[in-house]
Amino acid sequence: MRVVLVTYGSRGDVQPLLALTLSLKEAGHRVLMICPPERVPWVRGYGCDAMGLGRNVTAFLDSMSRAHSPAAPFQFMAFVRRELARQFDLLLDLAAGADLVVGSSLAFGLATVAERLGVPYRYIAFTPQLLPSSRHPFMAFKHQGLPGWWNRLTWHMASTVDRINLTKLINDRRRAWGLLSIQDAWPHILGPRVMVASDAGIYPVPSDVKIDAAQTGYLHLDQPGVRLAALEAFLDAGPAPVYVGFGSMPRRDQARNVSLVARAARAAGRRVIIGRFWKGATPFDREDDVFFLKGYPHLKLFPRMAAVVHHGGAGTTATATASGVPQVIVPHVLDQYSWGHRVWRAGLGPRPVWRSRLTWRRLALSLEEALGREEFKETAVRVARGIDRKRSLARAVQELSG
Repeated sequence: MRVVLVTYGSRGDVQPLLALTLSLKEAGHRVLMICPPERVPWVRGYGCDAMGLGRNVTAFLDSMSRAHSPAAPFQFMAFVRRELARQFDLLLDLAAGADLVVGSSLAFGLATVAERLGVPYRYIAFTPQLLPSSRHPFMAFKHQGLPGWWNRLTWHMASTVDRINLTKLINDRRRAWGLLSIQDAWPHILGPRVMVASDAGIYPVPSDVKIDAAQTGYLHLDQPGVRLAALEAFLDAGPAPVYVGFGSMPRRDQARNVSLVARAARAAGRRVIIGRFWKGATPFDREDDVFFLKGYPHLKLFPRMAAVVHHGGAGTTATATASGVPQVIVPHVLDQYSWGHRVWRAGLGPRPVWRSRLTWRRLALSLEEALGREEFKETAVRVARGIDRKRSLARAVQELSG
């Protein structure tokens, strides 16, 4: 079977699809992966066929100053609208001849392209929050744990707004191609039997979801480990440190956080490894209790940490959970607020600290709580034991092959 996988977003939107691509190839399928252009060399480095789609997403994210600012959602939606307008024709050519097309993340035009080509279509969601439910709000709403009537209202509001936004853009192209208009973009994008690639042990698909869904578990990429002498020396020099990294969030904002993070870790009495996603020096580059690390596989690093502080992306949350360590989530945007809430409710870490409210003192208190409460560690280990990474990938392959 010839499968075309399409994803568009940050590295966290590409990495699980790369893991799935490798598993599908191992099962004997021919696979083309379509992703943001800056990720194509990385995907090809794993021996996979890959083509670029749209503009450089990483460059767009780095052009933003703060992902949590009031202006950020409007910048993001303008970017999505421009890219969606380009997706239809590009994907029509790239997906031609496929036996199955699979979309994820911001590949919002693929469902219509698949219909135009007459090819079966599936969508992969990395969080159950993409599925309308009274148990969680639409992703644009930050507050979690509110009554069901409010959550249902947020989905109704989102659908109403989309009639003049996403739904309209899709219908404009559908009419040009002679296809029937759709009523609501979101069920159209999710398609038949949406695959939910997240772990039920932390965030199960709510029972009131009406859309047919198959929860497979997160799709972890097993990256080769690299022995770094400086990292090993830092780890051997004292007790397990904490890791702090905010992944795909704007680099300028991450660089500004260094002093805050170092001060919080010191107040909590821990050494810290900081994920470095920016260029340039910091005042902490030569400090004995601060270590900067770039591009190291999280699955190899996180099990060696005392706790992990991160932005709450689906992939980082899944990896920290599979690693069996407590988490402190600092959500910036979208589903990160939901993941922070779920981590806290599951007993895997303290309440999330919103990025807009982050101070060194609040982060220090959260670290002290994550490190000081033994039940967080016990729960993290127990939940991690229930995650079978190979089985999750096998389920996903079976779901697409069946």
